[in-house]
Amino acid sequence: MHLLKNIAVISSSVILIVSVLISADRYSISSSKSAEVCLSCHEDESLTMEKGGKTISIYVNPAEYQNSVHAGADCADCHLGYNPDEIPHSKSIQKVNCGSCHDDTKGLENSVHSKVNCADCHSKHGIKPVKEIAENQTESCLGCHKGKSIRQFSTSIHNKKNTGCNGCHSGGHDVKNIQKQEVTTVCGKCHSESKMKFSNSIHTTLTKAGNKITPICTDCHGSHQILTSKYSIESEACLKCHLDEKQFPGESKGSAKFVAEYKTSIHAGLKGETESAGCTDCHGNHMIKDPNDPGSSVSRYKLTETCAKCHREIAEEFKKSSHGKALNDKNISAPTCVSCHNEHSIKSVPFSNELSKLNQVETCLKCHEEGKLPYKNYKGEEELISNYKDSYHYKALQEGKFDAATCSDCHGAHSMAKFDDPNSHVYKKNIAMTCGKSNCHTKELSEFEGSVHNISIMKNENSDAPTCTNCHGNHQILNKDETGNRIASSKGVIQLCSDCHNSVELNEKYDLPTGRTSSYLDSYHGLAVRGGSKLAADCGSCHGNHDIKASTDSASSISKNNLAKTCGNCHPGVEATFFQTKIHIVDKRADAPGVWWVTLIYLLLIFGTIGVMVFHNILDIRKKAAERQTE
Repeated sequence: MHLLKNIAVISSSVILIVSVLISADRYSISSSKSAEVCLSCHEDESLTMEKGGKTISIYVNPAEYQNSVHAGADCADCHLGYNPDEIPHSKSIQKVNCGSCHDDTKGLENSVHSKVNCADCHSKHGIKPVKEIAENQTESCLGCHKGKSIRQFSTSIHNKKNTGCNGCHSGGHDVKNIQKQEVTTVCGKCHSESKMKFSNSIHTTLTKAGNKITPICTDCHGSHQILTSKYSIESEACLKCHLDEKQFPGESKGSAKFVAEYKTSIHAGLKGETESAGCTDCHGNHMIKDPNDPGSSVSRYKLTETCAKCHREIAEEFKKSSHGKALNDKNISAPTCVSCHNEHSIKSVPFSNELSKLNQVETCLKCHEEGKLPYKNYKGEEELISNYKDSYHYKALQEGKFDAATCSDCHGAHSMAKFDDPNSHVYKKNIAMTCGKSNCHTKELSEFEGSVHNISIMKNENSDAPTCTNCHGNHQILNKDETGNRIASSKGVIQLCSDCHNSVELNEKYDLPTGRTSSYLDSYHGLAVRGGSKLAADCGSCHGNHDIKASTDSASSISKNNLAKTCGNCHPGVEATFFQTKIHIVDKRADAPGVWWVTLIYLLLIFGTIGVMVFHNILDIRKKAAERQTE
C-alpha cells in the first residue's frame, strides 16, 4: 500500500515536470516566431497577401525594424489575433492599437489628426525616437501634406531657421488648424515686437471695428511660403487687396485707382529686378497708420523723414529751404514732397512729366498763382509769378529749347529760400552766379564779375548797385528785341540807367559824378536818340552792358587807351582828336570854353534880336494908338 502511494507521487511529479518543460518549450518557440521567425518570412520583398480585393505587400525591412525603438518588442505585442502555427495565418486579425501601450496620446482625439493612423507619422516598423521625429518633422509632415502651397514651406524662411510645423500647429499629438482670429497670437509667440506694432495699426483697428476683410499676418506673408522680401509682400499682399475696386471704389485718395498709379511710378520701376521703393518703405510694415493720423509715416509732418530714408541729401536741403521751414512751423500752406511730386504717381522727369521743365511752372503756380502767394523781390516789391508765362524763358521751352530756365533753375529744386537768405539762389550776391551757371548765361557772367556793379555788390550785399534782375526783370524776362523790354531800344536803355544815375541820393551816397544823364541827353547822341535815331549811341554803346568798369580801369571801354576802339565801333577811321572830346559836358565853361562862348553869344544874339523886335513892335503899337486918338 505504501509502495503504491510512492509510485503515484512520483508519477504525478514526472507529469508535472514534463508539462512545465513542454509549456516552456512552447513559449520559447512563440517568442522566437514573433521576431526572428516572423522575419524569416517577412524579409522577403516579394511577400504579398490579398486584402479587400487588393494585393498588398507584407514585407518588413529587417534593418529598419532592428534600428527602431520597437526592436525589443515582439511582433505579437502589436499584431494580435495571429496564429503563428498556421500558414497562411488566421484571418481574424485585430487592428493594431498603439494605445494599449502608449497612454501619452492626450489631445489626439481632438486634433486634426484624430482619424490619422499613428503609422502615417511614426511609420510601421521603422519607428524613430521622438527627438529624431521632431528634428525631421517637416519631411514627415510633407509626406502627407503635398499641396503646392504647403510644399512651398521647404523654401520658406521658417524652414531655413529650423522652425518646423509644430512651431505653429502645436507639437506632439495636439495638432491644430489655425483659425483666422488666432493667427496674430500664434505668430506673436515668436514675433512679439511685430505683433505689438501690428496691434496698433489701422488694419487691427478696422478688424476690431468689425471689418472682416482686413489682413492678418498670413495675408501678407503667406501661410507656408512665408514671404520676407518687401517686393514679394507688396505684389502678393498690398496690391492684391488695394487694387480691388470692390473694396476700394471711386477715384479719391485710398481708392484702387489711386493706388494703381503706383504701378507706373518711378518707385515701381525695376532696378535690378526690384522696385525702387515699395509700399512698406513709405507706409511701414506692421504699424501702418491712417495717413491722416499724426503718427503715420506718410502724415503731413512726418513725410519728409520718410522720403529721407532714400533721399537723405535732398531732404536735408528741403528742410533748410523756405518751404521746409514753413512746414516745420506747421504752416498749412507749406508744401510737402507730395505737393510737387504727387503720392503714388511719382515719375522720373522726362519732358511729359508734371515736373518737366515745360510744366514745372504749373506745379509752382498751384500755390503761387495770382491771389494766393505772390512773390516779393528783394526790394520788397510784390510781383506775380504767373508773369513767367510771358517770359522768353517759357516761350523758349515751348519751342523745345530745354536749356531755358524754369522755376527750379533759378530758385533751386529743393533748396529754395527767401531772397534775404544768404544761401538763397536769388540772394542779391548770388543772382549773377545763378543766371550764369552752366548752359545759361556763362559769357555774360564772366563779363559782369569784373564790373563796377558786381564789385560793389560783393563788397556790400546791401549795395544799391544793380544785378541781373534790376535790368532784365525777375519772372517776365523778355527777349532782347521784344516789345516791352526796357533794353530793346536806346530810349529804354537810357531810362533804365537814369533810374539810378539820375538819383541825387545815390550819387551822393556813392560819390558818383552828377549830371551824367542830363549831359548825355543834351549831347548829340542824346538828342539823336530822343529824335528817334536807332543808330546813335546809348549808354551801353560806350560803357558796355555787363562789363561796365570805371574810367580809371585800364580794361574799361571808356579808358583813354580804349576810346579809339570804342568810338571806332561807330566812327571807323576817325582821328585821335575826335575821341578826345568830352561826351558828358556838365560845366561847359570849364569843360568846353569855346562851346560855352559860342553858346553864350548865340543866346545873346537870339534874345537880343527878339528883344529889339519886341521893343520895336511895342513902339509901333503905341504910335498907331496915338494916331487913332488924334483923329
